Amino acid sequence: MVLPAGIVGGLVYPVSTPAHVVALTGLGVIAGRNLVPAGAAIIGAFALGLAAGLGAIAWGFGETPASDVLLASATLCGLMAALDITAPVSLAVPVALVSGIALGLDSPPESISLSEAVAMLIGTACGGIGTLAMIAFVASTIARLWRGILLRVAGSWIAATAILVLALRWVA
Repeated sequence: MVLPAGIVGGLVYPVSTPAHVVALTGLGVIAGRNLVPAGAAIIGAFALGLAAGLGAIAWGFGETPASDVLLASATLCGLMAALDITAPVSLAVPVALVSGIALGLDSPPESISLSEAVAMLIGTACGGIGTLAMIAFVASTIARLWRGILLRVAGSWIAATAILVLALRWVA
């Protein structure tokens, strides 16, 4: 079976946009560290937000600062991971929800055809949720190694990258 081009394009869109990759990695690290108690709630909130954001973009919602929101979310998640702070569910779920909405709003379909645009939005939803789940699984596996030092290093790099990109956007 051959997948339509719109679905394939949508599946790879979350991992081909730098702001999306940084935000998904940061949120995935937080979800992976909390995988047993709250990881499913974090991923579920992200999926709900992503569906809402993609729905809003499908209805022609205008230009938004969604990319900046994604980078701010990545900064928060990266700092929590770097400082080895276990995010409470009451903080992690709203951050995941806002990140999902922002990722959806920052993923306009790049197609003229309506059917291909809808396929691209569906692919983006599947690709974003699948990527977040994979990153969370890998982070939960890595968390047990070396007392989580590797996740702290990853968190510091995520935060630093997001802060630098935000600074460059606001200055230029």
